[in-house]
Amino acid sequence: MRVFVSGGTGFVGGYVLDELIRQGHEPVVLVRPGSEHKLPKDFHGEAIKGDAFDFDMPRGCDAVIHMIGLLRQFRWKGITFERVQFQAAKMVADAAREAGIERFILQSANGVKPEGTAYQATKYLAEEYVKSKGFDWTIFRPSILFGNPGYPSGVVGKPEFCSMIFNKMIRLPLPAPLFHHGLNLMKAGRFRLQPLHVSDAAKGLVASLTNEGSVKKSYAVSGTQEFTWHEIIDIVAEAGGKKKWKLPAPGWGVKLVASLLGWIPAFPISRDQVTMLMEGNTCDSSEFLSEFQITPLPFTPENLTYLKSDL
Repeated sequence: MRVFVSGGTGFVGGYVLDELIRQGHEPVVLVRPGSEHKLPKDFHGEAIKGDAFDFDMPRGCDAVIHMIGLLRQFRWKGITFERVQFQAAKMVADAAREAGIERFILQSANGVKPEGTAYQATKYLAEEYVKSKGFDWTIFRPSILFGNPGYPSGVVGKPEFCSMIFNKMIRLPLPAPLFHHGLNLMKAGRFRLQPLHVSDAAKGLVASLTNEGSVKKSYAVSGTQEFTWHEIIDIVAEAGGKKKWKLPAPGWGVKLVASLLGWIPAFPISRDQVTMLMEGNTCDSSEFLSEFQITPLPFTPENLTYLKSDL
């Protein structure tokens, strides 16, 4: 199958391109000029230059996989969730519909909702728009994804959950924050997350291309085990060969500081990220794991050894 891929040079995208080739598909990836080095080292597909707002849909594609997303917005740079997560999806969907492509795979996120954060609301809008275009669509809503951000391109620095925790919290000479609501310190860091290795997410996403049973379905995507934020910090620290003190941090206070300083790229977290983190990020992924026959890699220090490299 000839598959047009948008977002293929990102963290998840590299694994998806690798999996497309492994499963015998022909990827055609949209690449912004200057980002060619972010493709897998042995990439054998086709690359076309452009971005979601300025490209020509290549001929002969059978399906689209759209994965363009954003973790933080910087309005002063013109980088917003509205533009990157909704408008970009709209442009790609319109181009696919005009080209007569019937199959559309969308990577969304767990917890999307119309009245959520700007991140969640724009992901939701993208889902609804894709559904409205008459595609044979499938939507994947991953929880937390982990895995070596340098694979398979060799390019480090791509945003990845555990790497960001390690670099922005554990490596710093400050206690790691255990976010909590209200005044009950016993609940600090007790919200739960459900990580899945990015390669397992990529396997399911690519397998859905030829799985007729996945048409017009949304899948919750996660591992099988829940971890508290407290436990996540310990596992990431151990994997990176560090020991880390932890200190309760009131959510309202962190959000206040993030509201004032979150516009600075070097500041480690935004207000919306704190909000979503404290909501927790778990789901029932049994249908995803069963239908695509995936046995998840466990979230253990042994599977996080990439943190010991100089990221």
